[in-house]
Amino acid sequence: MGDSTALSVYLRERRMAAGLARSELAMRAQMAPLLISQIESGTLVPNTAMLQRLFDSLEVPLWYRKHILVLGLPTVDSGPVPATPTAEDLTDLASLNHPACYLRFPTLDMLAANSDYQRLFPGLGAGVNMLEWMFLNPAAKKAYLDWTTEAQLMVHAFRMLAPLASSQRVTAITDACSVSPDWDPVWAAEISAQDVSRRHLRVRERSTGLERRLLLRIYDPAFPTRPWWQYRLIPTR
Repeated sequence: MGDSTALSVYLRERRMAAGLARSELAMRAQMAPLLISQIESGTLVPNTAMLQRLFDSLEVPLWYRKHILVLGLPTVDSGPVPATPTAEDLTDLASLNHPACYLRFPTLDMLAANSDYQRLFPGLGAGVNMLEWMFLNPAAKKAYLDWTTEAQLMVHAFRMLAPLASSQRVTAITDACSVSPDWDPVWAAEISAQDVSRRHLRVRERSTGLERRLLLRIYDPAFPTRPWWQYRLIPTR
């Protein structure tokens, strides 16, 4: 093995999860088996064309690909970044006039949420794992009008991106969620590319009981660099 990157580990794990030998992936991606071996060992960083063929062959949804590259490839050192939101980060979040939070991918750990978000999703704030809340907190099924679909999408993202996270953290989340009777059926559900790329979700206001249709947007902070994403739910008419 060479100096494996998170991306090389991810590609190897996705191939194994798909039940493919290196020779089978090489045939699908129209690449030499030696190249697959070099990429998985970290001795070769794939170029854009190679990555496109590998992602297509491993059926990685377009929705996840940027996240995988951000987390998986070595980057230029941009200096120290905080492990948790700073006072300025929290002020930025609180200034938004729609539900928003800071979420760490791929584990879906919540780092902060503004008041609108916490009113919409009771109990889902800093220090809470979104998957655990989804399966273990009764408020989740009251808040999400399409709970099963949303749960399937969250689990699919978790499964697809888990190789980029600490195996201990992944195991801890899985063990916690597995006590729910919904976990195994949702884990085994098949998700279409159209479902993954959905842009809207429906929720119910706890105070009024009214349905709200929200536009989902996920932002990756570029300056200043932050190791989390800003997850926004923007009301639509």
